[in-house]
Amino acid sequence: MLDTNICIYLIKKHPPEIVEKFDNYRRGEICISSITWAELCCGIKKDGAGITERLLELLAVVPFGVEDGRAFGRLTGLVPSRKASLDRMIAAHALSLGVTLITNNPADFEAYKPAGLLLENWLCP
Repeated sequence: MLDTNICIYLIKKHPPEIVEKFDNYRRGEICISSITWAELCCGIKKDGAGITERLLELLAVVPFGVEDGRAFGRLTGLVPSRKASLDRMIAAHALSLGVTLITNNPADFEAYKPAGLLLENWLCP
């Protein structure tokens, strides 16, 4: 599951390492959360709707549902001192699906690793 910042890199096709990594996967092997899609839609005015919409041709958008909400509640209970945020919702979504979250901002998600969140950074080996 791609975090919003990785999607922005794909849209901009920069840095090239992100595009190269992405090209190693087939359609359907990588997804984004509907929460990430919502964040991207906030940037449509800046980046252009056409560019953002083309991302939908490459990635499946997985709806945030009931089990994801439960995972969000568990994360909130485990890390109550952190402000509830879209990042926590994305982390909960990845956790409930049992997938790795790919981000260039791992520090935003480190607090959720003890709950089992798997992180990967395509820019740092």
